[in-house]
Order: sequence, then structure tokens, then C-alpha cells
Amino acid sequence: MEGYDLTILLIAYNEESFLENCVRKVIQVITPLALKYEIVIVENGSTDNTFNIAKKLSNEFPFIVAVHLDRPSGTNAIRKGYSIARGNIVANLDVDLSTDMCHFKELIEHTKQYDVVAGSRFLDPSIVKRTSDRHFLSIVYNRVFLRGLLRSKLKDHGCGFRAVKREIANELYNQIKDNGFFGPNEFLIRAQRKGYRIKEFPVKWKENYRRVGPWRIFVTYIIPVIKLRINLTFKKDQ
Repeated sequence: MEGYDLTILLIAYNEESFLENCVRKVIQVITPLALKYEIVIVENGSTDNTFNIAKKLSNEFPFIVAVHLDRPSGTNAIRKGYSIARGNIVANLDVDLSTDMCHFKELIEHTKQYDVVAGSRFLDPSIVKRTSDRHFLSIVYNRVFLRGLLRSKLKDHGCGFRAVKREIANELYNQIKDNGFFGPNEFLIRAQRKGYRIKEFPVKWKENYRRVGPWRIFVTYIIPVIKLRINLTFKKDQ
């Protein structure tokens, strides 16, 4: 199996408006870095034209792989992407490019010293643009539930701008039981418990606003936090 320095992993759910622009921007940013890389697009059960766009891009560029999942699942989609990635380092990006790609080189540079690298919207709020209600909910979720209940030392668990060593990614995602969209949060919790070296750094971030109802937030994120706290407290093999 051919190896790469880097895999860019894009989880695409109903991203027909963003996907092609994202891929072309990624290529533009990475090309000067002289890295051997691939792009893996996991189309995550979309109901729009996302997978057709992904297939078109994979036909145009030989280093792009496009796969389809029948049902949306944040954890399963990322797990699938890591399982087929061939890069020593795997970088996750939000397809809408909420995080400014000016930070991409820094993201990759940090992987030379750290096992997991994550962008943060809380280390320098002056370069972050988001609505006040989403900012408040994010503060409560990160401080009360993840830092409070789960004893995380990180400030931001939801920024999709990350890079991780592939073998660590596979190890930790194979331990995650939640198949919803809490997996990337749990990944950071488990990485800390394993003692991996984690770097959190400030990023310029702009919200592409998508309304999520309070009940969906509760089911998707709060219930899994409580379940994970119980498992980590009472099950010693977790």
C-alpha cells in the first residue's frame, strides 16, 4: 500500500455548496508545502448532490478518494476515513472551511512535536466570529460538561481543524462506542487519558450558521457526555 506524508480527511454531509471550493482551496494551500498527500472524502449519507461532486473530484485528481456511507454518523464517518487513510498524519477540516486555511501550515508543523493538534476558538476570541447564542452554548458545553464532568484540560473540543498521527487515530476511534456526532469530542478526552501529547492553538474562525435545535443538541452531545462519564468512572477497562 502506497504511503503518504499526509491525508486530508473531509467528512461531507449535504455539502454540495462547499465541497468543490474546499478541495480546490486545500490543493492550493498544500501544494507549496512539498508534501506527498491524498484527500479522502467520506460522503456521510447526504440527501443532496454531495457524493456526485465527490466522485467528479476523485475522477479529476488521482490523489482523491471518495467513499459513501448510507446513514449519517459523525463517528462512523471519521472512523471510516481513518481506516482507509494512508498518510502518516491525518488532518481533519470542516468542509465549509470555518477555520481560516492560513493556519494549515502551522497545524502540520505542530505534528512534528505533538501526537494530536487541535485548533481552538477560545484561546484568542478576538479572531473568532460567531453568534452570541452559539458562543454561550459552546462555553457552557465545554466548561461545564467536558472540562467539569470529564476533567478535560482543553478549552475547545468542537473545532473541526485537527491533525493526528494515523495509528493513534485508529486506536482511539476503535474505542469510541457513540456512533453519533459526539465522537470527535470523546476522541480528545480519550487522547488525554492515554497521555498523548496534545497541542491546542488559536485559530481564526468564522461561523457558517446552521441552526441546530436544543433537543438535538441535548441528544447528540449532553447524553453521550453523561454516558461517557459513567463508563470512565465505573468501567476500569475504558
